[in-house]
Amino acid sequence: MRRRCSLAYVALLLWLIGLAACQGPQSPTPPLPSPPASTTVSPRLPSPSPEVGVTPTLAVESLRGVEVHVWYPWVGTLDEVMGRLAEQFTRDNPWGIRVHVRSAGSSMVLADWVESGQPDGETPHGVVAPPATLLTWHLRDGRMRPLNDWLNDGELGLSEARRAEIPLVFWQSDQVDGWQIGLPAQRSATVLVYNLTWAAELGFHAPPQTPEEWREQACAAAAANRRDADRTNDGTGGWLVNTDPLAALTWMRAFGLRHEWDASTERLRFNQPAALAAWTFLRDLVDSGCAWVGRDPSPYAYFAQRRALFYSGEVLDLAFQQQVMRRQESVDVWTVRPYPGQDKPLVMISGLSYGILRTTPQTELATWLFIRWLMEPAQQAALVRAGGGYPMGPSTAALLEDYRASLPVWNEALGLIPIAQIPPNTPAWRQAQWVLQDAFAQALQGTTPRESLPAILEELDATLAEVVQGF
Repeated sequence: MRRRCSLAYVALLLWLIGLAACQGPQSPTPPLPSPPASTTVSPRLPSPSPEVGVTPTLAVESLRGVEVHVWYPWVGTLDEVMGRLAEQFTRDNPWGIRVHVRSAGSSMVLADWVESGQPDGETPHGVVAPPATLLTWHLRDGRMRPLNDWLNDGELGLSEARRAEIPLVFWQSDQVDGWQIGLPAQRSATVLVYNLTWAAELGFHAPPQTPEEWREQACAAAAANRRDADRTNDGTGGWLVNTDPLAALTWMRAFGLRHEWDASTERLRFNQPAALAAWTFLRDLVDSGCAWVGRDPSPYAYFAQRRALFYSGEVLDLAFQQQVMRRQESVDVWTVRPYPGQDKPLVMISGLSYGILRTTPQTELATWLFIRWLMEPAQQAALVRAGGGYPMGPSTAALLEDYRASLPVWNEALGLIPIAQIPPNTPAWRQAQWVLQDAFAQALQGTTPRESLPAILEELDATLAEVVQGF
């Protein structure tokens, strides 16, 4: 136990001290050219007015009294924190900008408000939304204001040092055709949440490294629940099935899925041998009783009650899992692990990004200044405390000593950033993820004939070709 904690602490220090250095001196938005005034938003769509190349320093003096409306999906504590941050910025900013924030309650509702109109007629100037949504609004109708020139601005941009300390993979989700469409607001990752104490009692004194080792431990946990005196946990143990699209994609990438986005045809292609291998492996877990489907969509209680040795979760889940462990009075030691890859382990990055909608030069600039302020370490740290997820570099992490001390497993999650990947960097992922989820769930159903898995993959690609056409 002491050795595990020591390794976690070393990993944290390496990330805090060396991650920016490991990325080298280059900017993490590599590189961000200043777009010429005559450029288009994308190769397919002409740039609507106003032009992209507004020089921010020329408009600063005209910002007094400009009102900015920012929408986001956050609720609860995150909503409260954003409200306080908006009040603080409005009170203290030197330009006289007034910020109003509003929770849509979910990312889907927010997208509907932007695309169809909010009932009271209000429109936003800035949003916090999934990267695929921002990319859709950028490529489909030129709704988004690219941020390259502001990021590079010597006076009002982000400093090179600040940009360089934010991990490269956090930026990549918002990049397309050389444009930086959004800035990372909240980042999480897919992980396998794993019970070290129960595994040790089952005879396993090290976390599994390969799919075969995961299978062995999952089946041992399921067998233990069948043999014990508690009849209510029969049929549980092992992996708690999760058909979330990011979990599905991460398993498929772990088994070797590559280049699923074909830019030449603008299609997603999941019908690959690696995808079939991943689905077959997981279906074998289900059929052998080493994985099971819970009735409660939340995995936290199942894990705390030892009804799952591991489950597919998110870094955002960690604080919730710890709270449930305490409520259940569990003393089990648990951790997070990456998915076992053929060549190397991996996790998949997810999260939300700040974006600016096209309005007027003054309002766009005012929105940028608020978002730039939110990117500062103090504001980022406040959002992590309220909602979890990753810090945006060591400067933010240094302000989260209390959070790290209260959630030790977070240290383990920090060490997974260097092996993180992003989902397909295309607007097509916005719709395709739900089609993938449906197909993955069908493949893992015990009533689905195993021999039909290749046909489900074939039908998945055929459906995607129709559903995501034109984004």
